[in-house]
Amino acid sequence: MVKTHDYVLVVIRNLQETFDDGYLKTLRQHGYRIELVPAGQDPIPTMEARPPIAACFQYDYPDLQGLADLREAKKRVSSVPLLMITQAHSEHLAVWAFRSRVWDYFVQPIDMPRLLEVFASLRSVRLPGSASVASNMDPDSRKALDVQNAIPPEARLRCSGPGGEQAQLDRAMSFLDKNLHRKIAQAEVAESCGLSTFQFSRLFKRLTGVTFQEYLLHRRIAEAMRLLANPKVSITDVCFTVGFRDLSYFTRVFQRYVGQPPSRYRLSLVDKQQEPQPHQHKIEFDPLAATAAQLSLAPLKS
Repeated sequence: MVKTHDYVLVVIRNLQETFDDGYLKTLRQHGYRIELVPAGQDPIPTMEARPPIAACFQYDYPDLQGLADLREAKKRVSSVPLLMITQAHSEHLAVWAFRSRVWDYFVQPIDMPRLLEVFASLRSVRLPGSASVASNMDPDSRKALDVQNAIPPEARLRCSGPGGEQAQLDRAMSFLDKNLHRKIAQAEVAESCGLSTFQFSRLFKRLTGVTFQEYLLHRRIAEAMRLLANPKVSITDVCFTVGFRDLSYFTRVFQRYVGQPPSRYRLSLVDKQQEPQPHQHKIEFDPLAATAAQLSLAPLKS
């Protein structure tokens, strides 16, 4: 049995050359030894020969190959806990990560106290127990780790019965997210919620404060803004991915809501990355928590 070694393996899978390594400095300050696996290099031989406390897969904007590398590492070296750190926030990406059995998932800027707690628990369990697989740990050790990986309490605040209005709205939001790439008729969303079009229209407006079509357009633009942060994705691909079928129309709508065309918005993101600002404004758009107070019809600002 190969024993666990006292170090953290960081697998760089960024699309851009630079990445935020602030969390690595903090880990080093707390006594963790860090080894890096650069882009293009296979981390599995190192993980097999010298299993680390954990392997962190570092992404800026995950691509298919980078995510495939994580899945393959989990398949081949299942005893090593995997953490995923990314600059691109996406509910679907988080779901994919946990279905791939990553131990924890962090979005930049990282919650350092929680990251340090996770590593402290992993180190205390992994080193004394050598290379035992997490799922085969003794109950007390497993319980210690689960405390750090528990579902946040706030995630339970919005629970509702299967037939409640909030549950119906959640189903509508999930339907939109899954089908954002294509034309969406209000009638089919209403049907997915078990409502008539009229009932759905009234429910949606009452719970969100905006009409369905107004919300859908905001949702498409918000998703476009997120995708444009990835320099590897063309503006045309962004246009079609968020459900527009005409690039010129997409450009006009985007400019109306954001205040500048997609190309200029992307350049503004590059400028912000090159010139660090102490107080960067980050647009938060959570469709599952949309309320009249959170969702305004005022144009989105970059």
